[in-house]
Amino acid sequence: MSDPVVIGVDFGTLSGRAVVVRVSDAAELGSAVHPYAHSVMDRTLTATGAALPPDWALQVPSDYVDVLRTAVPEALAASGVSPQDVIGLGTDFTACTMVPVLADGTLSSWWIKIVTGALLFVFIALQRLIARRAR
Repeated sequence: MSDPVVIGVDFGTLSGRAVVVRVSDAAELGSAVHPYAHSVMDRTLTATGAALPPDWALQVPSDYVDVLRTAVPEALAASGVSPQDVIGLGTDFTACTMVPVLADGTLSSWWIKIVTGALLFVFIALQRLIARRAR
């Protein structure tokens, strides 16, 4: 294993972005962008065609999966880093709270644990990076 890296994924309004960052010095090694196939639903629901109330904006969850399937591997390839060097993955969503649920709408405690763990890891990694730079 060479220098460890982390991958950050930002799920924005119209696209998702992935970035590969070296942990030792926060250098950006590669990145990629994947536009959402379904854009934003702000008038009607894609699945049913039902009208949305005013000031609503929704997205199709499979667009997020597509970002993980395309932008993450593309960013990793652009970085030239081996997948074995990845020690963490962090996510960010624009102006919303993502709550992973099962098909019946109930909370999936397994997913909540994974997301919480990933966010905690990113927070700790940033703290360590800031502490190292302050020395």
